[in-house]
Amino acid sequence: MQLCKVTGTIVSSRKAPSFKDGKLLIVHPIDTLGDLEGEMDMLAIDPGYGAGMDDVVIVAREGSVVRQLMNKDDVPANVIILGVVDDWSAEA
Repeated sequence: MQLCKVTGTIVSSRKAPSFKDGKLLIVHPIDTLGDLEGEMDMLAIDPGYGAGMDDVVIVAREGSVVRQLMNKDDVPANVIILGVVDDWSAEA
C-alpha cells in the first residue's frame, strides 16, 4: 500500500465494460510529509469511495487486489484506491 495524492481525472466517453463501475483518476506517490515523491504518475481506479482532486488516498499496486475489490476477473488495471485519507501524522 502507498499514500498518493490525486492529481488529475480521466474522462472518457468510451471505456472497457470492466471500468464502468469505477472512476479513473491520476495519482502521484507522496512521502509521509505529504510532498510529491518521484516523477511517476499512475492511473488508478476508484471503486466508489468518491476520491477527487487533491485528496490523499491509499492505493494498492497489485492486479489481484484490483480483481478482488472490483469482484471481476477481467479488470485490466493494477492500481486501485483503497480509501480516502482524512488525516495522518508522522515524525520527520
